[in-house]
Amino acid sequence: MDKNIPQFMITDHSSDLKACIRKVERLSNCIEIANLINSELSIGKLLSNVMEATKKAFSADAASMLLIDDKTGDLTFQIALGDVGDEIKEIYRLKKGQGIAGLVAENGIPLNLEDVYNHPKFSYDYDKKTNYRTRAMLCVPLKVRGKIIGVIQVINKLTKPFIFSDEELEMLVTISSSAAVAVDTARMHKIILERQTLERDLKLAKEVQESFLPKELPVIDNYRFAALNQPALEIGGDFYNFFRLPANKLGIVLGDVSGKGISASLFMARLTSDLQYYTLLYPEPKELLTQINKVLYERAKRGMFVTLVYMLLDTIENRIQIANAGHVFPVYSDARETWLMGHHNKKGPPLGIIPDVEYAQEIFELEENSSVTLYTDGVIEAKNSDGELFGIKKLLKEIEVQPNDPDLIVKGITNKVDRFTKTEGRSDDLTLLVFSTN
Repeated sequence: MDKNIPQFMITDHSSDLKACIRKVERLSNCIEIANLINSELSIGKLLSNVMEATKKAFSADAASMLLIDDKTGDLTFQIALGDVGDEIKEIYRLKKGQGIAGLVAENGIPLNLEDVYNHPKFSYDYDKKTNYRTRAMLCVPLKVRGKIIGVIQVINKLTKPFIFSDEELEMLVTISSSAAVAVDTARMHKIILERQTLERDLKLAKEVQESFLPKELPVIDNYRFAALNQPALEIGGDFYNFFRLPANKLGIVLGDVSGKGISASLFMARLTSDLQYYTLLYPEPKELLTQINKVLYERAKRGMFVTLVYMLLDTIENRIQIANAGHVFPVYSDARETWLMGHHNKKGPPLGIIPDVEYAQEIFELEENSSVTLYTDGVIEAKNSDGELFGIKKLLKEIEVQPNDPDLIVKGITNKVDRFTKTEGRSDDLTLLVFSTN
């Protein structure tokens, strides 16, 4: 044979073609899973869809996703697909570092194991409890913004050679990156929805609360009124109200429900409704508070209670009767003096704590050009940056400046408290109600 004639060798390219086809299939599976990830924001549906597609793409007998519990740090099954998936979800919970999944969640290194029984970290408990035999496994971390939030496992290859390739490990790493972002996005979406729901609830509760506060102040000859309600949060537990009663009498109440937020607001709304009803049945302040206390004690839940002052104002005789249920003392002021109205031995406990309490009452005459200021502890317990309280003395001093002008008293106290707490901000509700004789 002539050596100068080039020799041609016939090569079988079928193995290269098969490898290329497998790559295309894997890429197609990745695209399919990516489309699933991008099409769903419900975390439950998202995880189920992703793991179903992953199990199919890897020709695996089982697939699972475990996420880290933010409170405990444990790994918990979110999705477990396969013949014993439901059993696994019920019995399996891992600490970080425990088992294969715990190890990957701890160090963030993907693993491709031909037989998990050869790995020192594998826990046999799961197989013993389910009569399942785990062999080949891929396990990769779910990582987002540099933080591991869980792991994905693909278990037991169903096609020859019954082990997973390194390319399949790379494919699962790619899928896990997208899945981790999707899980994080779905969680954020859930938080946003919950926040929107909470905001709607807060708005509704605020509307309920405001609906139970007086829309207008009383208009009575020789009397002037002013009031202010400023919750520290969007809604609070402070309230005030007026009740028109027979014989030129006016019921006046100001109180503070324990706690803040929706529960305090709804408690306040129902209490206001109770007062509206019982003021007609029990005209004497001491009788009214005794009855309201019984109602609240029977109904009170989670330790909720209320402090309040109830006054019965006789607008003809210029006289008030006062019953106090654990509230701060009102302030009386005229041209001669300013002082706290009430004696400690006449003050009863807050409403709703102790059953069968008999409340007392006191009677005070109102001088001409005098005022009465009711307030909540958010005024005197307001703190500055040094932790000092606004206190009674500052309150009395501010009232003395304008002893018979309700509007100026309310504005003066509010401005003083705001200036006093300007670096810290108020942490409690602030409510004021002032009336004066002219």
